[in-house]
Amino acid sequence: MDEFELRSLFFLFLFSVIGVAVVKCTKNGWPMSASSIAQTNWTGTWYGVVEAYPEGETGSGWNVTLEIGPYPIVAESCTKWRSTFTKNGVVQTIKDYRFCRGRGAEELYIDEGGGVTIAEQWINDVLVSSFKYKGVFAIHTMQMRGDILEEQTLITDDNPAIEDVVVSIRARSIHLIKMTRLHAEV
Repeated sequence: MDEFELRSLFFLFLFSVIGVAVVKCTKNGWPMSASSIAQTNWTGTWYGVVEAYPEGETGSGWNVTLEIGPYPIVAESCTKWRSTFTKNGVVQTIKDYRFCRGRGAEELYIDEGGGVTIAEQWINDVLVSSFKYKGVFAIHTMQMRGDILEEQTLITDDNPAIEDVVVSIRARSIHLIKMTRLHAEV
């Protein structure tokens, strides 16, 4: 064997031992789904209406406009992630956040400002986060289904765990938003 063949075999062996993952990306950085069929390009301005259950939950019927900037491809970079909630044309709240990438491609988080960050992760083509705040535990997911960007937040009680005991946690509410893209760029 010559030196080239030995190096090639070494790299093949190394890749098979450590495992190498290749992520296909669109031209603007948003990852493709695992099947490489579904478009996960979220950049743009989105619009939808909040559905909240049980009925009467805060936010139910509110209109939401979500502005998402280009995917943070470079380490230690952030992009726009701004939600404006209105009811009957009156602004109820604005969440002027940033979607950020840390040192590595897997180190994603939402920066709410004021030192508050929420870890984000891709599970297949679903962006997932979970957090606790003021006695509740929330699980938040976002994913593309065709041309619709779906957001779902499940809010539960935050009961402490007990070793080797199943602790039931009561769901308080679920918030759903199905958004269509208004503009491709923000």
